[in-house]
Amino acid sequence: MEEKCGHLKYIELDNYKSYKGKQVIGPFSAFTAVIGPNGSGKSNLMDAISFVLGERTRHLRVTKLSDLIHGSVVGKPVSKTASVTAVYQMPDGTERRFSRFISGNTSEYRIDGTPVKVEEYGTALEKIHIFMKVKNFLIFQGAVESIAMKNARERCQMFEEISRSAEYKEEYDRSKAEMQKLEEEATFNLNKKKNIVAERKEARIEIDEAEKYKKLHSRWMSKRTELQLFKLYYNDVDIKRIREDLQQREEVVEQENAARVKIEEEIREKRRELGKLNRDQSSLEQDIKKCDQKVSKRKPEYIKVSQMLRHVSDKHKESKKALENARQQHSSHRQEMEQLEADYARVQALKEEYELQQNKKSKEQGRSLELEDSQLAEYHRLKQKAAEHTSDISAQLDALRREYDEQKDLFDSLERRKEEIENSLRLKQTELSDNQRRLQRLAEFIENSLKSITELSETEGTIREEVENATRRIDEINAELESVICQLGEAKVERHESSRAIRKQELIENLKRLFPGVQGRLLEMCEPSHKRYQIAITKVLGKHMDSIVCDSEKTAKDCIQYMKDQRIEPETFLPLDFLDVQPVDEKLREISDPPNVHLVIDVINCDPVTAKKALQFACGNALVCDTVEHARCVAYNMGERKKTVSLDGTLFQRSGVISGGASDLKARAKRWDEKQISSLMSRRDALQTELKEQLKRKRKEAELRTLQSQINGLEKRLKYTQKDKDSTEEKILSGNEEEVNNLRANLEEVNERLGMCQTKMQELEISINAEKAKMDTVEDTVLHDFCVSIGVENIRQVQLFSPTETLEYEDRELRIARERDQKRMEFTNQLQRINNQLEYEKSRDTLDAVKRWEEAVASERQEMERCRKQEKRLKEEMEAEEMKKSNLEFQLGEYQQKSEQMDGELAELSRRLVSRKRELQKLQKDISQIEARLESKRSERHSLLQSAKMEDLQLPLKPGASSMPELESQLSAENGGADLNSEEMMRLYAMEARLPLDYKQLEKPLRMIADDKEVVRKADEMQSEVEHMQNELSRFQAPNLKASAKLGNVEQRLRTTEAEFEETRRKAKKARAQFERIRRLRYAAFNKCFLSIAENIDPLYKALSRNPGAQASLLPTNAEEPYLEELQFQCVAPGKRFQQMDSLSGGEKTIAALALSFAMHQYNPSPFFVLDEIDAALDNTNIGKVASFIREYSRTRAQVIVISLKEEFYSRADSLVGIYPDIRTNLNTLQNKMKFDGFPP
Repeated sequence: MEEKCGHLKYIELDNYKSYKGKQVIGPFSAFTAVIGPNGSGKSNLMDAISFVLGERTRHLRVTKLSDLIHGSVVGKPVSKTASVTAVYQMPDGTERRFSRFISGNTSEYRIDGTPVKVEEYGTALEKIHIFMKVKNFLIFQGAVESIAMKNARERCQMFEEISRSAEYKEEYDRSKAEMQKLEEEATFNLNKKKNIVAERKEARIEIDEAEKYKKLHSRWMSKRTELQLFKLYYNDVDIKRIREDLQQREEVVEQENAARVKIEEEIREKRRELGKLNRDQSSLEQDIKKCDQKVSKRKPEYIKVSQMLRHVSDKHKESKKALENARQQHSSHRQEMEQLEADYARVQALKEEYELQQNKKSKEQGRSLELEDSQLAEYHRLKQKAAEHTSDISAQLDALRREYDEQKDLFDSLERRKEEIENSLRLKQTELSDNQRRLQRLAEFIENSLKSITELSETEGTIREEVENATRRIDEINAELESVICQLGEAKVERHESSRAIRKQELIENLKRLFPGVQGRLLEMCEPSHKRYQIAITKVLGKHMDSIVCDSEKTAKDCIQYMKDQRIEPETFLPLDFLDVQPVDEKLREISDPPNVHLVIDVINCDPVTAKKALQFACGNALVCDTVEHARCVAYNMGERKKTVSLDGTLFQRSGVISGGASDLKARAKRWDEKQISSLMSRRDALQTELKEQLKRKRKEAELRTLQSQINGLEKRLKYTQKDKDSTEEKILSGNEEEVNNLRANLEEVNERLGMCQTKMQELEISINAEKAKMDTVEDTVLHDFCVSIGVENIRQVQLFSPTETLEYEDRELRIARERDQKRMEFTNQLQRINNQLEYEKSRDTLDAVKRWEEAVASERQEMERCRKQEKRLKEEMEAEEMKKSNLEFQLGEYQQKSEQMDGELAELSRRLVSRKRELQKLQKDISQIEARLESKRSERHSLLQSAKMEDLQLPLKPGASSMPELESQLSAENGGADLNSEEMMRLYAMEARLPLDYKQLEKPLRMIADDKEVVRKADEMQSEVEHMQNELSRFQAPNLKASAKLGNVEQRLRTTEAEFEETRRKAKKARAQFERIRRLRYAAFNKCFLSIAENIDPLYKALSRNPGAQASLLPTNAEEPYLEELQFQCVAPGKRFQQMDSLSGGEKTIAALALSFAMHQYNPSPFFVLDEIDAALDNTNIGKVASFIREYSRTRAQVIVISLKEEFYSRADSLVGIYPDIRTNLNTLQNKMKFDGFPP
């Protein structure tokens, strides 16, 4: 904290509250935190500071001063006195001691030990900017949130205390009351003056009244004469115009009669032509029906031929596929035969080549030698020796050769078995392929048949549904048509509407077309819930049955203006936005005795709902009862009178009037039934048209039967085909597949055995060669020297011939021959096998199958062509009939068009005839109206003349005419004072018409008015002027002779009142000036404080929230005198939308209250700021923000002393003051402990 002002250094307590004896707390630094456990007396320190700064007793949580002495709360005070001293260090370093002592129930103030008065004490504190009344430097425990939660009025009072504008409040109220009192007196004198001025004016008027009366009476008589003459003049003009109009209308009637006769003749001619057209149309319809029958007859045949063509076409496709397969098989057959022939030639060539090789080998093998007996003996000896050495090998070799021969025989047998199996497998595969192709053809036929059945079934289902719907609909239409015709007969459809009803209907149609807001007549928008209520509803609605419902008053006025322009008779309108509707009395719905009592509005169905308001207006709270007795009872015997009506139409009014009229009501009630006639006729025509269409649909029954027959035939064929397919699959195909599978299994088994046998033979051959090689080695060793002696390499290269060796040689040669024969036999068997296969393939005549399928394809092609021709013929016949039907329908359409055109022409002629008749009726009615108007005008002229006579008005006559009294005597003689018949009245009217009135006496502008409305307006204006003058005359009284004396008295009273008014106005002006001075002082004090706080609160709130997005504002509801009303305090927490203060969280309220508290402190800031547990509702984050803010504030603004229980808060203070209880005494004496830890900033 900058040392621009002093600061609180110590607080010394002597037996104050929980502090026993003398306790010194301090020194306090710029930011000091007071800590200690709950109940240790931290808040008593706050009370001590408040006490020494002059706080009143009631704010110190005690009832009297003596309770502040230590021990008083338990009835054991330790002393009779107590004191608190605040040691304040001035900016220059000196100290001042502010003390407050308690003695009994009184307190004494001292400054530096010197007793002073409380006023001097307060002045001294104010010099160091401590204002006890303001208290902007103390925040007590729990007061933080209450600051934020003050209502706007309490907040305004708080600002008055802070700004000290409340000091002006008493004088403000007093001066304001005095100012209002004097202004009221001035106003009273001003009104008194005005009344006297009015009396003076009235006196002057009385003087002028007598003179004005004579002049006004003369002008009144002149105006009355002028008005009568004006009326008579335009009465003559109207009579002349009416006579001309009457003559014109009579001429138009003659023309209309001639036109009506001509139209009636045209209608008769058109009806004759229409009858001929209808007969021709019936003939065409019969022809069309015959065409339909022919088409229906041909169509089943066409469908049958189409199905046959589709079947033959599908069969043709299958045959073509079979032909292609046969050709492929034939080609494969030929290729296989060529391959077999090539194999035969190849094997034959191999055989021949083998024979050549054997011959060559025989020639090239060893030479023969003939040995001597000694050599032979040596040879035999050596051979015997060699045999002895190879006896085991020879035995093993013989065994191997025997086994080899056995395996060779088995191999040959398996080869023959394999050949047989392969031939059988080939035959079975061919048979299986044929059966599979047949099965495929059957499946395709089944698929096509199912597709055809599905298509025909869909068509059949559609036609059947159409026929069934048509049949059912025909029955429904006939029943409904019978009902409609019956209703029309009962309603007497062939009725004749009156011309007035027709005009009314045309009017409502025109209004709906011109003005969208028009909804219709109330009758057209309502319907009784039951017929028995018709008469009663008719009676209640009365004239409003024909009232026109519209949306607004403007629409109603526009319609009325349109009707006036068209000279249409008046109608009643019910604008929905203008109606004052009586609410429904719900109690009336609860009436149970007598029974069956209902609100009339509850037994009426209203469509649209928007017209409900108009219906409620027309019905009100009227009740409907079953009988007259019930209606009378409900109307007059159940407390408050009610409007009731019985079912026979007897109406009981609340006024006591009872009305009936059953015969007329029944006739009017029939109009509810007439509403339905137009819709019934339209429904009859629509039903008849639909009946014709449904009869056309029903004629498709023949086509339906044909389709059903075709479907049955296809289903039977499909059934047999499916059985054939199933049989083929289950028996033939499954047997073929089983045989093929068995043959394949056998073939695999034979191949496996062949492989094993061949492997065994190869192994034996290897063993034989090995054993033979061993034997040859032994022989070569034994016979080596002998071979050398005879000149050969080994004994196997020569054949030794001798009588003794011939048998051995033959045996050897036989073995070799057997081997050669065996090889030849293999070639022969192979050739025989190939030859057998060739013979089998030749026996398969695949070409015959190709020819058979070619014949089948050609036959089916011819059948397809025949079906196509038949289909084309039937189609052409059907198309011809359809074309004929189309032409007939075209002619029928032309006839119908002509018929419709003629109907339209007839309707137009009928409409024109009706229009002519209506026009004639209208003209005749107009003539009657014109004659009535002429009679009315004559009567009006007679009345005007009689009125002039009765009122003694002298009407001006032309020069030379008899005087008015003479004419009056003639008219009186004609009248004779008795009632006149029509002839006499006509003579009188004629005599009055000859009366020579001088209309030139009227001003020319009055005789030049051409518009009737302007004439009426001018007459009304003149009448109003006369009446106005008459009213003025009636207000005149006899002249007042004392008016002059009265005028003098009034003027004297006026002068006295004017003096009193000026005096009170001067005093009121002075009082207002005094009030304005006080108001400006109060406003200046309050506004200075408010502006300062309002300017500082937003940046302080942002600083406390540590977020520039936070917002705070103060707004007065009365900008001119803000202290009289409320101050609005609004805060927007960071990251949140605007909320009311009571919707904020505890922490948010605390931050807002602190912002307001620090803003108030900155206005006339005190040197220190003491806060008690302001962090109670804050979380750790907000505690850190507030602590940081206070730390900064204590550096620049003022010394801050806080009482806190939270380490997160007090750990940021410059110094700590610890307070804890001393439990050694029973009086809860507290010891003051201070610790300066010097926490870093």
